[in-house]
Amino acid sequence: MFSSDKIERGFSFLLISRAVRSGALSFSAIAYPLYLKILGFSNLYVGFLVGFVVVFTVIQTMILGVLGDRIGYKYAMIISEIFPLVSTAVLFLVTSGPLLYLSVIGGIAGGPGGMRGAFSPGSTALVAKNWADPNDRVKKLGLMTTIGSLFAIVGGAMVISRTSVAGFIGNAASYRILFGISFVLLFVSFISLFLVMERDSANKKTGFIGRGSVRHIGKTVVANAFNGAGIGISMPILSLWFAESYPSSTTTTIGAVFTISYLSTAIGSYISSRYKRRGEKAAKIGSYGRMLQGLLLVPLAFSPYFLIAGVLYIIRAGIAGFGLPSRSNINVSGLKEGDYGAGTGLQASAARVAQTTSGASGALMDIYLPLPEIAGGIIQFFAGVAYYDLFARKKKEEKVERVVAATK
Repeated sequence: MFSSDKIERGFSFLLISRAVRSGALSFSAIAYPLYLKILGFSNLYVGFLVGFVVVFTVIQTMILGVLGDRIGYKYAMIISEIFPLVSTAVLFLVTSGPLLYLSVIGGIAGGPGGMRGAFSPGSTALVAKNWADPNDRVKKLGLMTTIGSLFAIVGGAMVISRTSVAGFIGNAASYRILFGISFVLLFVSFISLFLVMERDSANKKTGFIGRGSVRHIGKTVVANAFNGAGIGISMPILSLWFAESYPSSTTTTIGAVFTISYLSTAIGSYISSRYKRRGEKAAKIGSYGRMLQGLLLVPLAFSPYFLIAGVLYIIRAGIAGFGLPSRSNINVSGLKEGDYGAGTGLQASAARVAQTTSGASGALMDIYLPLPEIAGGIIQFFAGVAYYDLFARKKKEEKVERVVAATK
């Protein structure tokens, strides 16, 4: 049994892993659709490939979540890191042919954001297992998001630098070099995970989900699927949407917007990690956050200027950072120990399956450029409404019931 001090020291290595991972994946999420466009793929085909990225991520998340319940969440995270290593290696080494399609296995696309590298199969489950107190969990999850978002700035800086690198070695080669750097960062993350500590417990050997966790998982799956559909339409090829909607924008200016958005996410998440909340209050923060994220996409879609659209996206990123730790804690709070891996895997998979709507985002762009952001924003707003109904309203009713019971 590891001591609390060793668990805390191990968390430092988890933060190192999340930091370098975020640098790599934040670059990849922005660069992947832009790079495919340079290689000659159409908007429709870019959306199609990003949809396949999501499909592979769903499969990995579900399998590794269940596996984590049996062999440990630390080892599930280590295995999960192999896939983006393969993807970035392929993008560094290959520019055409069947091998290029191997890039879809790594989960390196699916929407830019400071939270992209902070979480992977097993990470939320590991925090839930190591820290039972809800406020401790929110703090740790908030720190993971904060560190991930701060170091995602490295990925944004890589995007900004690409234009300068291209001046020496050409457009396609500049992306390849930067994907090579992403591979190195992911390798550092991979090694760091071996130094993470996990509390001993009787890992589940049989079965899938315990009866006590089923109802809670059902609610989170519904909420996450609704939100994932909106994210899938609006986010995965957002960098390409910026480039097509604002011809005056460049890789540098687009990279600058995403870089500042990562800082905004980090600030929001840090504030969230310092703010104690439970039950109804946490659920309201999570639901209102999703509503605002969705609402902001609509004016962003109609913005006549890149600067205004960029500012709206940066504000949206800060709201996302503030709401995530609360929702992550709610996701695991209703699970029984031994179900953390499969439960969080199902919850994440629901969102990822819904994100296969990304396959339609390129087609929607070809019909009417603002359409992906309008549709995605409206869906995400109603996802926030659904989240409120499933969690915030329920918590309020339970509170009333407790008061009535206490007065009898």
